[in-house]
Amino acid sequence: IERDSPLAMSASNITSTHPAVFLLMGIPGLEHLHIWISIPFCSAYTLALLGNCSLLFIIQADATLHEPMYLFLAMLAAIDLVLSSPTVPKMLAIFWFRDRAINFYTCLVQMFFLHSFSIMESALLLAMAFDRYVAICRPLHYTTVLTGPLITKIGLAAVTRAVTLMTPLPFLLRLMHRVARRAAPHVHILFANFYLLFPPMVNPIIYGVRTKQIRERVLGLFLRKDV
Repeated sequence: IERDSPLAMSASNITSTHPAVFLLMGIPGLEHLHIWISIPFCSAYTLALLGNCSLLFIIQADATLHEPMYLFLAMLAAIDLVLSSPTVPKMLAIFWFRDRAINFYTCLVQMFFLHSFSIMESALLLAMAFDRYVAICRPLHYTTVLTGPLITKIGLAAVTRAVTLMTPLPFLLRLMHRVARRAAPHVHILFANFYLLFPPMVNPIIYGVRTKQIRERVLGLFLRKDV
């Protein structure tokens, strides 16, 4: 299992082929700060859930937003939800309840989803850049170039690429371990977790709220509540 995976691990119940269970150690050396460390991670995860769920709801509810740019935003929001969800709840369970055990195959599935959706996100950001290029450089051809079938194909291509690249990884990683780095273990763990949470937390702001139509819908939701 990867050394720089979101939580430090130690194996128990070692068999001749692979460990049956991993004990997730949290952040070695900082166990006494786990409750405090959990606060920013829980806050970031909550913001990621609220921001991306809001984007999905707004885009789905407003028919005028069923255009290529907003469909890509919806895909990005869905990917970010899945990207942050395989590991953060378990991490918080360790910090709050000391629920440290995780099955070996659960760990491999978690790793597969984590890396697959990271690859999907990079492909989708490329598609969004292409969308903006066509909108700016060839505005008269925008609707004829970025059609519904093309958007579907782009989405399927992103999923297929990610699954194809990541399917061998869990099998290759069955007992294997990365060579230790010079940095302290807690540095790798903290950076790995922030790496997972930071994009899902800020993407709704960068790609969603900064878009005029999305910003107007969000403000409309809050104004309606105030009334």
